[in-house]
Amino acid sequence: MKSGWFDDAVKCSALLVGSCVAGNAIGAGFSLNEISAGAAGTAYAGRAANPEDASVMAANPAGIAFLDQMQFTVGGGLILPHEKYTHGEGSDSIGGDVQNSSVKGDFVSAQGVPFGFFSMPLDEPLYFGLGFYVPYAAMTEYGDDFVGRYLALNTELVTLNLQPTLSWKFNDSFAVGFGLVVSYLDGELTQRKGSATIKDSKSKMTGHDWGYGWNAGLLWHVNEATSIGLAYTSKINYTVDGDLKLRGSLLNEESDGHLKLILPEKWEFSATHKLDTRWTLLAGAVWTRWSRFDEIKAIADDGLTGGGVIPPIPPGGVASYTPENWKDVWAWSVGASYRYSNEWLLRAGYGYDTSPVKSAWRTARIPDIDRQWLTLGASYQPVPDYTIDLAYGHMFSKNVKVDEREYVWDNATGEVARGGGHYKANYKISANVLVMSLTHRL
Repeated sequence: MKSGWFDDAVKCSALLVGSCVAGNAIGAGFSLNEISAGAAGTAYAGRAANPEDASVMAANPAGIAFLDQMQFTVGGGLILPHEKYTHGEGSDSIGGDVQNSSVKGDFVSAQGVPFGFFSMPLDEPLYFGLGFYVPYAAMTEYGDDFVGRYLALNTELVTLNLQPTLSWKFNDSFAVGFGLVVSYLDGELTQRKGSATIKDSKSKMTGHDWGYGWNAGLLWHVNEATSIGLAYTSKINYTVDGDLKLRGSLLNEESDGHLKLILPEKWEFSATHKLDTRWTLLAGAVWTRWSRFDEIKAIADDGLTGGGVIPPIPPGGVASYTPENWKDVWAWSVGASYRYSNEWLLRAGYGYDTSPVKSAWRTARIPDIDRQWLTLGASYQPVPDYTIDLAYGHMFSKNVKVDEREYVWDNATGEVARGGGHYKANYKISANVLVMSLTHRL
């Protein structure tokens, strides 16, 4: 699909970010939380009720009303995953050549996730903010000899959000905010296609789209000790237009293609409570409607003959189909901060993030797990106009099983049938994360 120069420029930016964004993302599903170094130190507990810097607008746009100075917050996260697979007995690579397939290996690499935020007071009681961040990303990459290659090879998805924000401060204790989310999504899906006699063909779907959504929230300082934040982020619909290609020694076809994707809405509740002048307790809960992610269905707009490798696909027919059947989930976190001195603030937190993937539907593309985190963090303010935030998090190792079947869409009947591919594997997943930011107040 052809696009204008502006789309191409943004696509290049997405690919640059995507080249840094690895595998199973660090929030459950393929969400990313790495948009605030300060909040990362408490496992994101209380972030919608704790306006420490301009990054608060991504969680709760009302928060910028309690930032009285113009300021910039820029930074990023470095995610160091440790994810391995070992395929089990019973795997069938369709072509019958399991013995020539990789038995175990890595499928992700280190990633970097950038973010940047700006906020400023306008005429009282109005405040303005602008944010750039990456809320969703996934990248899994298997070798060409991967035993499950007829179900998945490469999966790349990255979204970039630009969020202009306004907040209205009713009084010293209460504010509301609204953010418009302009989102760009870029993605790629590849897998092998073939039969017992033709096994070297590959399908590749690439595409991109713009989506639009919003977030809104309120922040209430109940008293001098306690604050409560409530925020909502809307769903975003994408129709990812691009190219669907089939390549191999006996096959060279291309069609315009598309797939539809909905990234889910979520509610976030946060609370903070100051025990005294040094200690603050924080807690948070996030509900995400991941049940909107129920399938991956790639459409060949122009149709494909198949070249004898796959059955012909009529114009508008389904070229690739994967059921997902995710569920709605909660994430929980608690944390604490300690004011050690005027310059230093120390943090710690624990988070539990429930996976939206049902065990029976876990796939090689996104072999997701429940996640438990322990985090540590610190803020250093050498002078009033600058703050440096640093956080470290460890996601505990967990073993899960993938037992994935191939599903084939019958374009003649519009029904789904089970294909010949069957992939069984054990996955071991853990991660370490560093997040750092610099805030400059003007």
